[in-house]
Amino acid sequence: MSRNFLIKCSLITLCAGIFCLPAGASAADKIIMRYSHSSAAMVKEPHHAAATDFKEYVEKATNGQVEVQIYPGSQLGGEERTFQDIQNQVVQIGSLAVNNASVFSPSMGVFDLPYIFASAEDAYKCIDQNWDEINKRMIAESGNMAVAWLVQGFRVLSNNVRPVKNLNDIKGLKIRVPSNPIMVATFRAWGCEPTPLAWDELFNALQQKVIDGQENPYTVFASNKFEEVQKYITDVHYKMWVGPVVVNAEWFDRQPADVQKAILEGGKLATANNRQMIAEMEADLVKELTAKGVEITRELPDEAEWQKLAMSVWPEFYDKIGDITLLDAFLKTLNITRP
Repeated sequence: MSRNFLIKCSLITLCAGIFCLPAGASAADKIIMRYSHSSAAMVKEPHHAAATDFKEYVEKATNGQVEVQIYPGSQLGGEERTFQDIQNQVVQIGSLAVNNASVFSPSMGVFDLPYIFASAEDAYKCIDQNWDEINKRMIAESGNMAVAWLVQGFRVLSNNVRPVKNLNDIKGLKIRVPSNPIMVATFRAWGCEPTPLAWDELFNALQQKVIDGQENPYTVFASNKFEEVQKYITDVHYKMWVGPVVVNAEWFDRQPADVQKAILEGGKLATANNRQMIAEMEADLVKELTAKGVEITRELPDEAEWQKLAMSVWPEFYDKIGDITLLDAFLKTLNITRP
């Protein structure tokens, strides 16, 4: 191999490296943020849309000093694994359902309490007015902090056995729920059979009729094509899908001030865009799923009874939530008393 050939190859490699760098960034000061989420890389998928909004804002605001690399579809592991990898600073940022975050930060269990939010506006108010208090608890318990909060609407109940139009209709149904004790207790209070099951096993379990149904927002139902294995949906307003976008607090504190500012601003932008996106998507999805043959029950005449039974489990979990400072802050914001 000739010396000239080696020199030529070296020059090509060097030039390629230079031209791959964003404007304003050098290899020495470039900050890589690996962003993990569990959903598909689709334009109208809430997790991915938020990740894309964050990436575009932060990279532009830092003039390429930060490069955000998005890893969708649990490429870097499931949501609990992502939270742990962020704790260990192996992954820099990720989004996940709050019930998976509460495994490591028990105070986040406040979001899982059934019927704590009567509307999306209630959830937004609690998050916006208590953002610092939420992070104070999350950092103390896990070392991670939220830079954005995503929503996907209320979780709805689906099954493939019969329409659920009142409390009696749910009794005896085998419903998949996340491995979350508050959610399991809620469904038990309603008289059905809650079955914790890993997310990646859910579709096959529904298809093979190992379980009868599941509960997730319309956006999740549609993006996973559950209409192929579920015929009935019931709007049960017991729990908003809420999820933080988290970074490690120690990692964040080590970043330059302008990078910290861009990350926080990118998170607020992703939060605002997500709320608008979900409001628009939900109405369209009800129409689309109805057209595909899914029978949807929008109102429960006895939902007050569902709420009474569900909220009766709250006291069981005060100890598990631990420091209930955050719960009391939410209740103060909502002007309601603790059951």
